[in-house]
Amino acid sequence: MRTTTKRRQALGGGLLAISLALVGTAVLPGQVAMAAGTTTYVDCSRSASGDGSQASPYNSLSQVNAETYAPGDTLAFASGTTCTGTLAPQGSGTEAAPITITQYGTGALPVINGDGAASAVTLTNQDHWKVSNLKLTNPASSLARRTGLRISATDNQSHTGFDIGNLVIDRVAGQTKKSGTTTEDFVQSAGIVTGATGTGSKLSDVYIHHNTVTNTGGGGLKIRVGSMTNQGTDVRIENNTIRDVGGDGIIASFANAPMIQYNVASGVGNGVYPFSGGNFAGIWVLGSHNPTMQKNAVYGITRMSVADSQAFDCDWGNTGTCLIQYNFSRDNIGGFFLDCDGCGTVGGAKQVIRYNISENDCRMSSVSAGLSALHMYNNVIYCTDKKFNITLPEESLVENNIWVGTSDSSLPTVGVTWLWNVFQGVPKPTANGIAGDPMFMNPGSGGDTIYSVDGYKLKSTSPGLNNGTVIPGNGGRDYWGNPVSSTAKPHRGAYNGPGL
Repeated sequence: MRTTTKRRQALGGGLLAISLALVGTAVLPGQVAMAAGTTTYVDCSRSASGDGSQASPYNSLSQVNAETYAPGDTLAFASGTTCTGTLAPQGSGTEAAPITITQYGTGALPVINGDGAASAVTLTNQDHWKVSNLKLTNPASSLARRTGLRISATDNQSHTGFDIGNLVIDRVAGQTKKSGTTTEDFVQSAGIVTGATGTGSKLSDVYIHHNTVTNTGGGGLKIRVGSMTNQGTDVRIENNTIRDVGGDGIIASFANAPMIQYNVASGVGNGVYPFSGGNFAGIWVLGSHNPTMQKNAVYGITRMSVADSQAFDCDWGNTGTCLIQYNFSRDNIGGFFLDCDGCGTVGGAKQVIRYNISENDCRMSSVSAGLSALHMYNNVIYCTDKKFNITLPEESLVENNIWVGTSDSSLPTVGVTWLWNVFQGVPKPTANGIAGDPMFMNPGSGGDTIYSVDGYKLKSTSPGLNNGTVIPGNGGRDYWGNPVSSTAKPHRGAYNGPGL
């Protein structure tokens, strides 16, 4: 338990009484001993500096940063107030008793304004912190390597236990140009950035959730947790809203089995600090083993980068299986999917794309060096406003999908096996498959969430009912959660419920 000298004197009698009362008391079997911890209060609107008690709170980040916090401690910021500078508290918690940063009182979220510093909040070589219920901002008149919140491992050690949730991050003047001398500044700029540098450094048990990130130069969430040979573990990025950020929406890199789910990314590349050079994408993974991107919505990418600007990307260095499932994307200028295993160190991951709905994305790209086998099944690819621009890896199996396109479009045939698809408008690339109207309920009516696509369910008159091919290890559920049998023929497309 951490207290200042003044507060120790004030609390001494009470702590002694509690200690005496607990003498002879034991923790029961199955219980975890929890550190009580101390709450330090911060109110930067106060004119006088206090001792950190609620009656006499600290009034500056310099006071906060001078302390070392212990397991179970809480650092509480007054609602409706603003602290200027960088919050860099010291110390580490434990799994049973993390250190918490949050708000107290009622009203607007307390604001940490980095005011052009490298970060508004930073944690370096620390463990077990929970950060929530703050607003972070870091504006500046010029762009630089800049973040809202940064977590770093730099001491060749493993650090663990980061719960970052319910933050509002807006206006971070990070670098927006991913080319030339500013490339690394762009890589290190976003609303939330984690990083591990140095042999042996990595981050694990990283939970990034329920955050709203807007107008941040460089991107929204960049969660790097290790290296190719030393991957971080237990990475979950879920239920975040990323909007109008000047770079990538969400990246998970150098992680073992990261999960990216239930996020919404819109207008990526735009905002107060718009993307200005190089490439970016909506949601993607790099240098990871068995990554999963599922149940996300990515829409409205209107700024074309050099070659990317897709909704989803299995990038270089991934191993195992790169899984993209149950997602909705629409109106992204760069398209639905990028296979970029040939863009760096080749990992050769198998890429599985299933039960997704892509509306008016119209483009898929591949730079795979021929090593990333693609299995694409039971998706809907709907594009009626322009020609398809589809490039697939040299080893691709494409089956049970529904393709709706224009008559002047074409689909690739070299290295691609097409089986049991439905094609409307776009010419069939093979003799196999059905040419005709798939009979959707209301196609082209997708909205802004994964729950807005009921128009892609099939009518009872659809030619694609119960005549797809059975695919081993098919995930067991369609886009809407309907069962998909391991023995009976499924529908074609992302819907496997009763014809409507």
